[in-house]
Amino acid sequence: MISTSTASDLAEAIREFVDLGRLARQLADAEPPADGACVLHPSRAGLLGLLVADGEQRLGVLAASLDVDASVISRRVAALEEAGLVARRPDPQDRRAHLVGVTERGRAVLAAYREHRAEQLATALAHRTDEEVGRIAGELRGLVADLHRITPAPRRRSDPAPAR
Repeated sequence: MISTSTASDLAEAIREFVDLGRLARQLADAEPPADGACVLHPSRAGLLGLLVADGEQRLGVLAASLDVDASVISRRVAALEEAGLVARRPDPQDRRAHLVGVTERGRAVLAAYREHRAEQLATALAHRTDEEVGRIAGELRGLVADLHRITPAPRRRSDPAPAR
C-alpha cells in the first residue's frame, strides 16, 4: 500500500501528464508536416482511430465511446466527411440511422498523422535510449490499467443519474 503523500505526488504527476494533451495539440498546430499531407486535429485523429479500430458505428455510439455530446461528434464527423476521410451510409438495421466508417483516404491520412507524431516524439526523446522509452511506455500502460480497474464505466448522457 502506498502512502497518501506518494499518492498525492502521483496525482500531481498525472495532472502534468494530462496537460501533455494540450501541448500535443499546440505542437500539431505549430509544426504541421512539411508535405502538408496530414494536417489533422488530434480530436479528429482520435475519432478516426476509433473507427479504424472498431469499425463502422452510429454517431451516438461514437459520442458515448468518446464521452462527448452528440453535437460534438456530429461536427467532427461532418468535417471529416467533407475532407473525404469518413463516409456515412444507412444502417441496415435501422434505415433512419447512419453508420460512419473510415474511407481509404482516411486510413492513409491517419497513418501519415501517426507517423508524423511518432517522428515528433522521437525528436523530443532523442536524448533517451530505446530501453528507457520502453520502460516509460510500460509503466504508463500499467498505470492506465490500474486506474481502469478502479474507475466505473462511463455513463451515457442518456442514462439516469445514479441514486444517492
